[in-house]
Amino acid sequence: MKKTRKMAAALALAGALCSTPALAAEVPATSVLSGNVATVAGVGTTVKEGDVLATVNSLAGPMAAVRATVDGIVKTVLVQTGEKIQQGTIVIVLETK
Repeated sequence: MKKTRKMAAALALAGALCSTPALAAEVPATSVLSGNVATVAGVGTTVKEGDVLATVNSLAGPMAAVRATVDGIVKTVLVQTGEKIQQGTIVIVLETK
């Protein structure tokens, strides 16, 4: 009888954990290049992993400085077009789905 109760409790706990929706996480997107921001994604933009979120001006033209590392939505933009950024600067905060 004790074994049955323990098994039932374990199954109930597992079921509760599986039915709980996953919480969204905030993921910072940092620049891999320094320079003046040429373009930046807007708040509310839906992005997929690998999408370009921001570019900086270079001698060869605009270069991808920030790419999405996860699928999500742009929650916060911390820079503006024309602003100078350094490598490692957090440019955008993404919210995962």
